[in-house]
Amino acid sequence: MKFSLSAVFLTLLGAGSALAAPISNSQRGLSSDQKFGIMSLRSGNINVHLHSFYVGESGQVYLEQYDHAKEAASFNLKDSQLLYNNEPASLGKDGALVFQPSGSSLSGFNADQGTNIGYELSLNGSFPLACPVADNSGVYQIFYGQGNGNKDCVGISTEAIV
Repeated sequence: MKFSLSAVFLTLLGAGSALAAPISNSQRGLSSDQKFGIMSLRSGNINVHLHSFYVGESGQVYLEQYDHAKEAASFNLKDSQLLYNNEPASLGKDGALVFQPSGSSLSGFNADQGTNIGYELSLNGSFPLACPVADNSGVYQIFYGQGNGNKDCVGISTEAIV
């Protein structure tokens, strides 16, 4: 049996394209009852790359188990609001992402763009910053806007992982 070099190349090219294809367009976006985790992406920074989101007892969001967070958090989206245990996300006065009953709910979250690993999660088209916690520089907290003023804050992309 003889194979031509071009036939082998085209077969390999087709297989590689199928593996790299984004999630099917027939399944765009997340349903409001669909639970998902959030993962940070930031090439070149081991402190923030490929970390799950954790919600601490204070309602603050971190990239590590911190503030008595026991496990990676599960979220869902409803009416462009990000929910954790049915509590909508809000922003603290410094731009920290937080889940607290006293906060005013934040809308504008979107996860319609399918990727190779999940759905791109943004807030009004922007992505958050991860900033080192003051008393533990190995732990990063999630902020929107200017962050907490720390020069070591880094921008990250966020993925909703089902």
